Amino acid sequence: MTEEPSARLIEQRVRNRIYDILEILADCDTGVDLVGINGYFHLFDDFLHHPSIESGVSVLSKAERAIVLEIADFLEAACAATPDFTRAEFIESGWPRQIAPKARDARALFLRRGLFSEEFDESEPGQPVVVPTGR
Repeated sequence: MTEEPSARLIEQRVRNRIYDILEILADCDTGVDLVGINGYFHLFDDFLHHPSIESGVSVLSKAERAIVLEIADFLEAACAATPDFTRAEFIESGWPRQIAPKARDARALFLRRGLFSEEFDESEPGQPVVVPTGR
C-alpha cells in the first residue's frame, strides 16, 4: 500500500513541474516544436491556477511566483496576438524569442534555491523537514 503524498510534497512537485515548463519556454522555437502551439500557450494552465499559487502560499518564493506570473501574462498576450497562427507564423512573430529570455531568468532564479525532492518533504531544497520525536 502506498502512502498519499503530503500537501508539502505535492507543492514541491508542482514547483518542479513549473521548472520543467521554464525549460521548454527557454528553448525558444525548439520549445514550440516540442509541445506544439496549443501546448505552448497552455503549459502553465494546470499549475498557475493551483490554489496555493494563486493565494501566494506555495513553496514558490515571492520572486519565483512573480516571474512565473509575468511569463504567464506574456503567454496570454502571445496567444491573444496570434490567434489561429501556424507554427511557422507564430515563430516568425517573434513571441518565442521574447518569452525565452524571461524563462531563462526564471530558470536561473529557481536554480538559486535548487529543485525540491519528489520523494520526501523538505523545508528548502536539500533540507529535509525534521519532525521532532515525542519523548
